Amino acid sequence: MGTDRVLFLRRYRAALLDYLLGSGESALVRAHELGRDAIDDGLGLMQVLRAHQRTVKAMLDSAHTVTESIRRLNAAEDFLMETLSPFEMIYRGYLALLRLEHDRLRERPADARARRRRR
Repeated sequence: MGTDRVLFLRRYRAALLDYLLGSGESALVRAHELGRDAIDDGLGLMQVLRAHQRTVKAMLDSAHTVTESIRRLNAAEDFLMETLSPFEMIYRGYLALLRLEHDRLRERPADARARRRRR
């Protein structure tokens, strides 16, 4: 595992643990920042999901009851969603650019035909 991935995994575990211990909104802000940092470091969705999977597995291994496991899973889901939100924003921006480019390319033949008619 690369250094960036190991560091991300450690930071992800610490932040998710803080969230589970009740740090609330500040931990969700941290999750969002982790997502942005992952993007900046060139990590993809699969690396983020792998970090989440490993962290959740460790959390569940230490849970003493089914109720506690479910509480942890629900919290981990909220945390993951916040971590992935920067990826979602980039994805939506990318799709918008593709649509603009597609529309621009579709207009070219029509513009060419209109110019020919004017001659």
